[in-house]
Amino acid sequence: MKKHVLRASVLFFALAAVSFAQKPDPSPTPQDDEVVKITSKIVQVDAVVTDKDGNQITDLSRDDFEILQDGKPQKIVGFSYVNVDTSQNVGLATTQRSDKNLIQPPPVKGHGLGRIITFVVDDGNCSASQSGMFSAREALQKFVNEQMLPTDLVAIYQTRSGSSVLQQYSSDKQQLLRAARRIRWYPPTGGCASSDGSFFEAARSNTFQKMTPGGGTETAVIESEADRKTREGSEDFGKNNQVVGTVGVLRYVVRGLERVGGRKIVFFMSDGMPFRSRDGQVLSAVDSLRDLTDLANRNSVIFNTIDVRGVMNTIMIEARDEVSTSGEADVNASDKIIANRTRDVRNSQEGMAVLADQTGGRFYHDSNFLEGPIRKALSLEKGYYLLAYQPADDTFKGKNFNALEIRLKRPDLKINSRAGFIGFTTDNTATKKRTGDSELYDAIAAPLPKAGLNLQLTSFFGNSAAEGNFVRSLFHLQGDEITFVDDGNLKKAIFDVVAVTLNEKNEVVDEFTRTHTFRIESAAIPLIKQNGLVYSTDVPIKKPGTYNFRVAVRDGTSRMLGTASQVIQIPDLRKGKLFLSGLTVAQVDANGKFSIPGSVKPENALSLIASTAVPGVRQFRKGSILAYAYTIYNAKLDNATNQPKLSIQVNLYKDGNVISEGKPQTADLEKQADLSRINDYGYLRLNPTIEPGDYAVQIIVKDLSEDGKNAMSSQWVDFEVIE
Repeated sequence: MKKHVLRASVLFFALAAVSFAQKPDPSPTPQDDEVVKITSKIVQVDAVVTDKDGNQITDLSRDDFEILQDGKPQKIVGFSYVNVDTSQNVGLATTQRSDKNLIQPPPVKGHGLGRIITFVVDDGNCSASQSGMFSAREALQKFVNEQMLPTDLVAIYQTRSGSSVLQQYSSDKQQLLRAARRIRWYPPTGGCASSDGSFFEAARSNTFQKMTPGGGTETAVIESEADRKTREGSEDFGKNNQVVGTVGVLRYVVRGLERVGGRKIVFFMSDGMPFRSRDGQVLSAVDSLRDLTDLANRNSVIFNTIDVRGVMNTIMIEARDEVSTSGEADVNASDKIIANRTRDVRNSQEGMAVLADQTGGRFYHDSNFLEGPIRKALSLEKGYYLLAYQPADDTFKGKNFNALEIRLKRPDLKINSRAGFIGFTTDNTATKKRTGDSELYDAIAAPLPKAGLNLQLTSFFGNSAAEGNFVRSLFHLQGDEITFVDDGNLKKAIFDVVAVTLNEKNEVVDEFTRTHTFRIESAAIPLIKQNGLVYSTDVPIKKPGTYNFRVAVRDGTSRMLGTASQVIQIPDLRKGKLFLSGLTVAQVDANGKFSIPGSVKPENALSLIASTAVPGVRQFRKGSILAYAYTIYNAKLDNATNQPKLSIQVNLYKDGNVISEGKPQTADLEKQADLSRINDYGYLRLNPTIEPGDYAVQIIVKDLSEDGKNAMSSQWVDFEVIE
C-alpha cells in the first residue's frame, strides 16, 4: 500500500480536520387531447395573456386575437379558453368560453393529479458555478416546502447524471427534498476548461517577470498567441459538446412528457446555454436547440429558463484579477476584462432566451432568489387559450420553419405563445410502436413510471485495444425490494432488463433485452437483503459523442419496475488528446487488495456483494481505506526517457465545496503493458471522526513531457460516508 501514499496523506489530514403535404379538408376538426396540433388539416396552438402587472386575463374572445403564419393573416377556425387551475379544481381540465359558430377543439384531458412540473438543473454545464448550484438547490427546497400543491407531480432532473429517484415524478415532498439536497457544484470534466466554480474566470495577465542570469528581469510570456487560440478553440468545442449533451437531456424530458395530455411546464435552471464561440461564430449546438424547440412545441411543453447566477456585475474588478503587465499598470486592462465578461454573459444567456421564447415560456434572469421566478411562472399557468387555423397548401412543402405570431388587438395586454413549427405534420412523426415487451420499453421513456424498484446507476467510459470504446455500467438493486421464491432447495429471483443507449439526437445506437434467473442458497438471503445485488454490463460505442445510457428493470415475480439513466461523454482518442477514463472507488481488504470492475458475460451479469463499499454502490464506513482507480489515455512520452512524465493532483469535495486541495505530485507509475493506456490507482484513508455525508474525489492529471504541452484532464466520482 505504498502506492500514492503521499498524495492520500494530504487528504487524510484534511479529513481529520472536518468531518407531409395534403390538401386541407374544408371542415377540419381537431382530434385527440393535444394542446398543440400540427397536421395538414389544422394547426392548433396555445397562448397565455397577461396584463401589465402580470395577472392572467381569461375573458377574451376570438375577435381579440389575430394569427399570422410567416407574416400572412390566418382565419381562426377554433377558439376556447382552458381552465387548469388545480388550486381550485382538481381533475380533468375544462373548456370554457367557446363560440358555437366555430369548430371547437376537444376538451383537454388532464392526468387527474394536478400540475406536472419538471425541473432540470444544469449541473453538468462547463460554466456551472458554486453559487448558481447553491441558489438552484435552495430554490427547489423552498418550492417543495412553500409552493408545491398536494396534487402536484414533480420531477428533478440533472444534466450531470440521473437515477430513478431524481427522475420519477412524485408528490412525496420528502423524496423531492432528498433529490434537491443532492444538487451541488462539481468541478468540470472532459472537454470543459478548468473552473473553480466562480461566475467568471480570473482575468490574469499573460506575462510575468523572469529573472535573467545577470540578475535583472525580463518579461516572459506564459502562453503564446498560437497556444491561446488553440486552447480557446478547444474550450469552445468542449462547451458546444456540453450544450449538445444538455439538449439531449432536455429532449429526453420532452419525449417522456409527450405521453401526458395538456400543457406541461419545464423549468431549466442553468448558468448559461451558449451557442456562439468567442468570436461570435454560431456553433453546431444551435441546430440541436432548433430541433428541441420544435419537439417541445409539438408536445405542448413550455420551457421557462432561469439564469441561476442571479444579479451579475460585469464591471466589478475582483481582487484575484491581475490587471497589470510588465510590472506596470495597464490603463486598458479593466476595459478589456469588462468587455470580455459582458460578452460572455450575453453569449451564455442567448440560448436560454431562445429556448423560452420559442416555446412560449419566459426567460428569468438577474434574480438572486430563484423561488421568485418559479412562483411568477406558475402563476401564469392557471389556464390558456387554444386557437386553431387551417394551414395553407404549401405549409408542409420543404420542411421549412413556419413562423407563428399571435397578436392582440388590445395594446395594454401581453401574450406569450409559441414561435412556430417546422413544416412536417405531427402524424408523420408518430413513433412506431414496439411489438415486443412494451412495458419495459415504456418504462424507459415514461415520465410517470410505476412506483417500484429504486436503482442506483454508475456508468463510465473505457477503451481497450481489443474492444475499442465502451460504456461500463453497474446498477445496484436494493436487497429489500427483491422478491425471492422457492426453487427446490434454493431461492430464486427473476429479472427482466432492457438497456438503451441514445445519442444526442435521441436515436438508439445500441439496445438489448435480457431475462436473468438468479439462484442462491437460503443462507445468503440476509446478506442480499442487507447489501443488494449489482448488475454489470458493457455497451460498445463506435462513434465519439454524447450518449444517454438508460436502463429499465422489472422484478419478474412482483412485477415492480425501476429505471435509471446517465449521460456519458465518449472522446475521440484518435486525436491524441489526454483523457481519463471514469474513476472507480472500492474498499481495500485486509491484504491491501481492491476490486476493479471488469468485462462480464451476460450470464454472469448479476453478482452478490459482500458490502456496499463497491464501485456500484460507493458507501464507505468511517475509518475505512478506499482505493481509486482510473486509466490515462494518450499520455505523451518524454524524449529523454521514452516514458510518460505526468503529475497527479487529488482534491476532495464535500457538498460541492473543496475541503482538501492536494498538491501536484509526480506520478509514480508501475510497469505498464500499454503506454497509450496507463492504469493508475491510489488510496484514501477515512478518519474515524469524519462527518457522514456525500463526498467526491477528483483526479487531475497533467502531462509534463515536452510534447505534452501541459495538457490536463480530470475526472471525479462521488461516494457516501456512513456511520
